[in-house]
Amino acid sequence: MTNVSVERRSEARRRSLLRASVVYGGGRSTMDCVVRDLTSKGARLKFAGPALVPPIFELRLLDRDEHRHARKVWVREAEMGLAFD
Repeated sequence: MTNVSVERRSEARRRSLLRASVVYGGGRSTMDCVVRDLTSKGARLKFAGPALVPPIFELRLLDRDEHRHARKVWVREAEMGLAFD
């Protein structure tokens, strides 16, 4: 028996290594992270520790001077998948 992974993304991920920050709590709280995969619809983030992030937040792409509203889709230890609103 084989495990087959079903791709649910509507577009291919682009590998990246961008510095970013998750901002929440009205801008009072931040968590630094690295964007590991990026598409126009979402991203995969890597944190230094557990990804303790609220469901809705702002993602600041520091290397691109961009801000995007996002929502948490999944969390696995220090990684998190998100969708852009």
